[in-house]
Amino acid sequence: MKKFLVLGCALAASSFAHASFTVATFADPSTNKANWIFLWDQVANTLSGGWHQGGMTVRTPGLIGGGQVNNAQMDFDSVALTPIIAGQLYRMSAGRVRFHTGDLTNSFLTITFDSGLFQTPLAIGGSNLFADNVRFSGPNVPGGLSEEQFSFSLANENNVANGKTFTSAFTSSATPEPATLLVLGGGVLLAVRRRRQR
Repeated sequence: MKKFLVLGCALAASSFAHASFTVATFADPSTNKANWIFLWDQVANTLSGGWHQGGMTVRTPGLIGGGQVNNAQMDFDSVALTPIIAGQLYRMSAGRVRFHTGDLTNSFLTITFDSGLFQTPLAIGGSNLFADNVRFSGPNVPGGLSEEQFSFSLANENNVANGKTFTSAFTSSATPEPATLLVLGGGVLLAVRRRRQR
């Protein structure tokens, strides 16, 4: 029986080794396009953003303790945009996204990225922001993550002086490394063993 249990845990770890899970997500908190989250400055070729109003609920199923953070705030550092296809596709410089409750020095989730793509599809009515080489950090971010990724789904495009603004929804995911899963599997084995000894 013990051999089958060990084999079962190893197989479970192997099968989930490449299964990603949601780390954090939020629905678009804006009630109208005047309350924008992102600003695309088409003169300076930059993208910046943030949310400092109420109403943003960040669900955090992938953080230790899970749950959600109500009335969260977000800061997206300004990034430079280099055109790949002018007006449609841009390469972003390195940047950072911080989620907090009003104190930037105490973020519950920080996302850094080395580069990314900013895409504005024509005649689709929405835009997507995808980042490359992503790293998650924060007090409740579990260790042993790989393939971290996040995206902002932009909506409600609005023309303003020098550019456009957007509202946005957000999601992020990661894949636990096999070593992390084996540790979790070892914990399950220990719990089963203790239960049998009682």
